[in-house]
This record gives sequence, structure tokens and C-alpha cells, in this order.
Amino acid sequence: MTPAGTAFPDVWTRLRAAVPVDLGWRNIVFSLRTAAAAVMALGAAYWLQLDDPQWAALTVYLLAQPTAGAAVAKGAFRVAGTLLGAAAGLVILALWSQAPLPLVGSLALWLGFCFTQAGLSRNYTSYSFLLAGYTALLVGLEGASAPADAWHLAVDRTAEIILGIVFVTAMSVLVFPVYAGDVLRGQLAVLFGRLCHYGAVALQPVTPITAFAPLRREMVEAVVKFDALRSYTLFEAPEMRASDAGLRRMTREFLRVLAVARGLYLRLDEFAVEGAGPVADRLRPAMADVAALLERLAADPSAFADTRRVRAQLLATRVALNAAGAELEAMAGQVPFLPLANGVLILRRAGDLLHGLSMVMVSQAASLRPTGPLALRGVTAPAAPSAARPPPVMAPAQRREARLAGLRAGLLLLAMCGFWAATEWTSGFNAAAGLAVLLFFAVNQDRPGALGLSFLIFAGLGMAAAYGAMVFVLPRIEGFDALALFLMVALFPAGLMAGTPALALAGTAFGAYFVAELGTGNVFRPDEAGFLNAALSTLFGMGAALVLLNLFPVTSRASRRQLWNTTLGTRLPQAARGLRHERAILREIVGALADLLPRLALARPGEDEYLRGTLGAASTALELGRLRRLLGAPELAEETRALVAGFLDRFAAELARFPEAGPALPERIAAAEALAHKTQAGLAGLALPPGTKAAGLNLRAGASLRFIVDRFDIDRAYLRHAFGEG
Repeated sequence: MTPAGTAFPDVWTRLRAAVPVDLGWRNIVFSLRTAAAAVMALGAAYWLQLDDPQWAALTVYLLAQPTAGAAVAKGAFRVAGTLLGAAAGLVILALWSQAPLPLVGSLALWLGFCFTQAGLSRNYTSYSFLLAGYTALLVGLEGASAPADAWHLAVDRTAEIILGIVFVTAMSVLVFPVYAGDVLRGQLAVLFGRLCHYGAVALQPVTPITAFAPLRREMVEAVVKFDALRSYTLFEAPEMRASDAGLRRMTREFLRVLAVARGLYLRLDEFAVEGAGPVADRLRPAMADVAALLERLAADPSAFADTRRVRAQLLATRVALNAAGAELEAMAGQVPFLPLANGVLILRRAGDLLHGLSMVMVSQAASLRPTGPLALRGVTAPAAPSAARPPPVMAPAQRREARLAGLRAGLLLLAMCGFWAATEWTSGFNAAAGLAVLLFFAVNQDRPGALGLSFLIFAGLGMAAAYGAMVFVLPRIEGFDALALFLMVALFPAGLMAGTPALALAGTAFGAYFVAELGTGNVFRPDEAGFLNAALSTLFGMGAALVLLNLFPVTSRASRRQLWNTTLGTRLPQAARGLRHERAILREIVGALADLLPRLALARPGEDEYLRGTLGAASTALELGRLRRLLGAPELAEETRALVAGFLDRFAAELARFPEAGPALPERIAAAEALAHKTQAGLAGLALPPGTKAAGLNLRAGASLRFIVDRFDIDRAYLRHAFGEG
């Protein structure tokens, strides 16, 4: 029999395990405070006698964010976008209120412009432009039926939205606030621990690829979430804005660690088959020491906070790896060349892995340091302001995609308005508004179908719940107190979903459309026929948008192709020719990939191959740079120098031809691969005095060649344009 004192905790534990939503106390508080903010915003709109008070409550759920920084960020940009959109809608309406075609055309142009700018922006700057387009659409189309009241409509709609923003932001900051800066530091520590565990797993060749690949995908998704969280912290304190450059650098360091660990895993897997004798005897204990260190760091929750100690441990282990590498180099000429080169490569890549983790710690120390009252919240500030850097230049392909997305948005609006005019549909405005809402999911997204469908389904469920409440509950409610109590209870599940990452979109859609369609106007006038007509027309507009978005997709394929062209055709040849430092080239490749990460669907094999191939190309830049710098070593044998110099020049020329190869690309890949194999065989065939410095340097060159040869076996799909399905 279960003791009475433990019965409730046991039931609660089972309930939390069975229910998909987060039932932790913080999420419960988030749900309650969001519902309270919606009720207070609705009450304020009643008090101000605004025409559509439900818009204030709707805004609360559209803005619901678990962290204060995210709420402030989204709210500030929503205010800016709403004001800009309302002003644009009024101007367009003043110019064309009596001319439907120019009115709709101007709104389509404005919507296209806003969606283009949203595509050129990121995070909440993008969101602000989307709101500017949507608000202008509402003001222009709704105000066209009564142009004389357009100003009143714009003011009311703006006031309602701002009320929602004010109350949800105030509740987020005042009631058990969760600061994005706090969460960021916690996520950094968790992510560092997970990276260490990932590296330890990579060093274990017994791990099957079926287990390693999902772990790598999880790590990439964690890096994407970290980057989004980083953007929220900018709105909590100026210190966090000053830290942003370092935090962006940390994202790149995370990706570099992922790139190195993946290549190391594959090399160790092959070495388990071909490695033997003294090489394996020296390599295995070195790898075991590295794996043990990484597992200790992964299991130590205080590791990320103790930067100096962790960096010292990483450095000591790298020194041990260098010593092991020197021992293998001393075996040159005494054991078979290829296994020896493979062992040197593994030790070197393990050192690169530790270097990447150390650089994560360096970036953390340079970016985030506790100072003053911010330290009490876990929010940190940089030790000194860093020099201003020019903003990143957007690639032409990205600008082209943004313009195409804007053009598509404008054309879809024209099509919907044309259908509205042709059918003289009385609820055509609702359909146009629903279409505009679903268009939000097509900005900076390659495949909006799944997100859009989820939003549509839960918006429909919210409308159905609102209809039931309107028919069976609202007629029995008297007074705002009873309405507020009902809304607190009815909106609680939506808040729980909105606070659960996997269900956030569903919770937002359900809560927003429940409160929007509930009929909480200034005077309760239940109109079932009007409700159904408006709800169905809104869902029709959403469904039409969903179909059209899939029929006319705008994806990042061009941006990915441009990154492929630049990486293989320009950056890697620069590394091979020694024109630029290889680590600068690696940073550029990884930085460009970081911008594309949110748009990659890693569950799709082609896109996963693209991610892996780009990371592999970034690591290849390191090896090419090492080979080029090796030519400057005075102890290098002339035979080795001639082979390496000839390879680098010819390999750079072959890579430079890749972007323009067209149908001949397989032949160009085969030629580059044959060159790498031939050079590797040439290095293996050199008869250099065993144990000499020249033999050791020749072995280093062979290790780099081995890595480059691997890319043709492992990343061939990437080399041949593996960009996933269009």
C-alpha cells in the first residue's frame, strides 16, 4: 500500500510523464500569467471603449513568450511594425479609397515590400516587417468599406495591439520573470556538457552510426535554439547587446566542434579495421584519456563556470596528444605508412576537437563576465567593449530569395482579392486576413507546410472551442468578473501548450483564435451564422495559402548552391594556395552555414548530407592550410616538398573548376580525387631515413592527404550538389 503522504507526488509524477505538455511549476506560472495578461488587456480595452477589445487579448497570445527578453523583444518590434503598418494603410486608403484596383495593388506592393524586408532580416526585425504588412492589409481592406472611419479603425486597432503588448510584457517582467540571460548561461553550460559528451561518443568506434547520427542532429538543433535565445537577450540589458559578437562567435565554435567530432568518428571507425600493431597500441590509450576527460567534463555541472581549470585540463590533454603524435612520427619508415598516417591524423583531429572546446571557453570568458547587479541574475557583461564590426553582407542568392518571397506574397494577395471580388463574397476580408497570417510561415522557411498545417488545425480547434463557449457558456455569464474567471480557466491549457517548446505554435494558435472568436465585444450579440461564416472563411484563406505556398515554393537552394560554389570554388583554393589563413576561411564557411541552419530539414537525407559536407569542407580548409605551411619547414625533404606543392597547386585549380563544371562535374571530382590518391601514394612510397625529422614531416603531409581523400568517400554526395529535394 502506498503511504498517504506519497500518493499525490506519485500521481503527479505519472501525470507529468503521460501528458505531452510541460507541467513544471514555471510553465504553470507562465500559463496563468499569460491568461491574466489577456484578461487585463481585455478589461482595459473595455474601459477605453475600443471597438474590437478582443484584439487586445489576441495580441497577448500572439506575443506569449516564456522569457522576459523574448516578450520585450517581440513586443517592441510588434509596436514598431504595427505603427508603421497602420500609417501605411492610412496613406494607401487616403489615396485610393474610391478605386478598388489601385487600392488592392498598392496593398499588394506594400505587402510584397514588407515580406521582402522580412526575408532580408532575422529574428524579431523580420517579425516587425511582417506585422507592418499585415496591419496595413487590415487597415486598408477593412477601412475600404467605410473610408470615413478608417482613421478611427487604425487608432483603435493600434491601441488594442499596444494594450496587449503592454500587459503581456508587464506580466512577463513582474511576475516570476525568467530572463533570457539566465536561461542563456544555463543553456551554454548544458550545451558545453552535451558537446563534451558528443565528443566522447565520437571517440568510441563501437558506437553505431544509427546512434551517432541522431545525436549529431540533436546537437545541431540545440545550436540553432541557442542562437535564437541569443537574439532574445539583446532586449534585456545593454551589457547583453555588447556581448552579442562573442555569443555569435560561440555559435560558430559549436559548429566547428561538431565538424571535427564527426570526421573523427568516421576515421576511428575505419581505423578499428585497418589499425594494428604499435600504432594502435599508442593510439588507443591516448583516445581513452581524451574520452575520459570529455565524459568527466560532461558530467560536471560546474565545468563551464570554471573556465581557467577546464582550459588547463584541455591544454594538458592536447600536450599529451602532441607527445603521442611525436612518438608516431618517430616510427616513420619503421611501420607501414598508411596506418601510421591515419594514427597521426586521428591524434591531430582529437587535438582540434579539444582546441574547439577550449575556444568555446575562450569565447565565453571574453563575452560574459559577471558584473554588478547583473551578476545576481546570472546575466553578464563583457570586460571591455569590442571594436565595432561591419554588418555581415547578405549573399545575392539570399537577397533574390527574399525578393521572390515578397513577390509571391503580393501575388497571392492579388489572387485572393480577385477571387473575393469575382464571387462578391461577404466574408472575403476574413479569407484575405487568414491568407496573410499563413504567409508568415513562408518567410525564412523552406518548407512551411508542416508548421502552417499545425497552425491551421489548432486555430480551427480554437474557433470550435470558442463557438461552444459562445453558445453554452457566455449567455450564462454576467459581469466582467465572471467572464475573467471563465477565461482564466479556459485559456490555461493554451498557455501550457504555448510554454512547451514542442507545442508552442499549437498553443499560440489555439489561444489566439479562441479569444479572438469568442465574441467578447463591447456588447454580447451571439450570431451563430455570422460566426461560422467568418470562421470558415478565415480557415479557407489559411488553407488556400497553405496550398499555394506548396505549389510555389521559395527555398534556400540558391543560397546553399552559392555557399557550395564559394566554398569549393574560392575559399578552399585560397587555403590551398596560402592566400589566406585557413582558420579565417573555416570561420567564414561555418558562419555562412550558421545562417542557413534554421532552414535545413536534417531529417531529409540530402539536406543532412549538405550540412555534413559543408562542415567537412570547413575542416578541409584546415588541412590544406597545414599542407601549405608545411612547405616552409626547412627540414622537409625535397621529394615531399615537390609532391605537396604540386598537389596544392593542381588541387586548387581542380576545385576552382567545380562551380562551372556543369555536366562534367563528376569527371572533375574524379580528377581531384585521383590527384589526392596519387599524391598520397607518392608520399607513402618515399624512402626517407627512418626516425628523422624529414620522415616525420612527410608523415604529417600524409595525414592531411588522408583526411582530404576521406572527403571524396564520405562527402561525395555533397561534392555532387546534395541539396535535398526542391
